[in-house]
Amino acid sequence: MITALRSRQWYRVALAFLTITASCSILALLIYRERDVLLAYDWDLRWSYIVASFVVLFIGLILAAAVWADMMRVLGSRASWAQHLRNYSIAHLARRLPGTLWYLAGRSYLYKQQGDSVRLVAVSSGLELIVSVASGATVTLAFFTFLIAELPRSYLVGTAIAAGLGILTMHPAVVRVLLDRMRLGDDAASVGYGSVIRWFAVYALIWLLGGLILYLIAAAVTPLPWSNLAYVTGVWCLVGVISVAVFFLPSNLGITEVGLSLLLTNIMPSSVAVLVAIMARLLITLYEIAGVGMILLVLRFFQPTLQPKLIEPISSERSDP
Repeated sequence: MITALRSRQWYRVALAFLTITASCSILALLIYRERDVLLAYDWDLRWSYIVASFVVLFIGLILAAAVWADMMRVLGSRASWAQHLRNYSIAHLARRLPGTLWYLAGRSYLYKQQGDSVRLVAVSSGLELIVSVASGATVTLAFFTFLIAELPRSYLVGTAIAAGLGILTMHPAVVRVLLDRMRLGDDAASVGYGSVIRWFAVYALIWLLGGLILYLIAAAVTPLPWSNLAYVTGVWCLVGVISVAVFFLPSNLGITEVGLSLLLTNIMPSSVAVLVAIMARLLITLYEIAGVGMILLVLRFFQPTLQPKLIEPISSERSDP
């Protein structure tokens, strides 16, 4: 049993190393690809805004991990909160890899080692995606008055449809039907309005924090009044929801940058908007690598407290045949 435990720990360390290395490679590729724009900038940054944006992103990362842990708990996972946080963090970096479904494979592998079924991880990931899109579209609608002068009405219609479909799919009755079809019906009754509303509210807050991060990065590059925060938040949410809609593409690198560049030109020169979009991609990737590294170090420090949970027998009810 001890040998099996050490083997699982080694696999987790290897997977964490690979995801961090791959994310660093993507970051280096982005820097190389945009080197002309970056070299043309005089790099007179407002560093206090850079630090603040990292702190806000780290808070958002913890909140997203907490929602994921709560979803898994409600749907029947027996892993500890610390294990959920570790698994979420390791798999999260894989979102940056070309081919967005890599992180799903990483999640499935990590949880299968702990006795949770791949079906459970798949359903939780799908529910997470639905909650993210529904909350993001709803927040976008809330800020649409700041965007409507610059965007066609079709954007409003599309965002409203996305929000409506997302909220409908989040209904506990719909979730229970999905769980029944995935043969996870024993845990369907635990998904109630309280859980769904809680997840929706926290993800709405995460979207708002994302808008604040973009504003802080933009303000670090160029002077930007706080009165533009609402517009920047609306832009972030709109582009974010659109980018989620194309998650199935082999690589969505560039879609977010193009959307941000076009929409930010309404409040800053186009050359600066392009720089802000590129800086946002680079810094957020760097922040995520640093944030995940900090989380894994903290969890590693408290590793002894997790040992009893890791050596529990694996229940056949949670394992795929």
